[in-house]
Amino acid sequence: MTNYEHYQSTVEQVNRAIQKEANAPWYIEYRPVTTSVRQAFDLVSPAGIVCQQLELDAAVAHAHWPEKSAVEQHVLDYVVRGAARLAPLRQTAFRNNIPQWLTQSLQQVHHVTGSSERLLSMLNDPAFPYPSQVNLDGIYLPCWVWHASEDETGASQASISVIDRRTGYFSAPRSVAAAQLVDQEKWLGAQVIDSVDESIETIRYYVDAHRRSQHHVDFDEPSISEALRHPCAATLSRL
Repeated sequence: MTNYEHYQSTVEQVNRAIQKEANAPWYIEYRPVTTSVRQAFDLVSPAGIVCQQLELDAAVAHAHWPEKSAVEQHVLDYVVRGAARLAPLRQTAFRNNIPQWLTQSLQQVHHVTGSSERLLSMLNDPAFPYPSQVNLDGIYLPCWVWHASEDETGASQASISVIDRRTGYFSAPRSVAAAQLVDQEKWLGAQVIDSVDESIETIRYYVDAHRRSQHHVDFDEPSISEALRHPCAATLSRL
């Protein structure tokens, strides 16, 4: 088995495993409107964990993501599919991108297209999305590839978002010539690929960290006498 085949096999197994663990169905919860034309909202798991955060034109949000409605399975499949393709890669940029992927990936897809038909097509296309590298001005940068199409001349184009190596944040999506992307088989063939178990644990780690970040433990305010007797047990916010 080549390294590329090892990666593909790992992704398939990780995808199946995480699909079984995914807490579905998600539902849509609107946040307070920040302006009259924008709508912020979250995709929330049955346990109340925010799984994706989006802010769109109000008309687009209401059309694609009606408040309190259940999120369709292909949306969850898309997020899991991307996570499974990301987790086996050890490069720092891709590892740093996992928290962004888990909360901001669908926002990126909406930046690529506002068309309902194209959005549905992108989410249901098993070939996408995938992590890669793109040649920009002679420098190869880590990126996500969202979609590929042909322009009016018949040349192949790809919609991508570059990943900041240090923070893992997405850049704004852009269109590039498909020829600027690395040969995926050769590139993955040269990468260090984690095992299935390691990749699953990587996703679990970041999902758990995300879950913990949304839970805050509230402690009862101690009395002054309790604080004096047990100064390390609690803190006083005010006297």
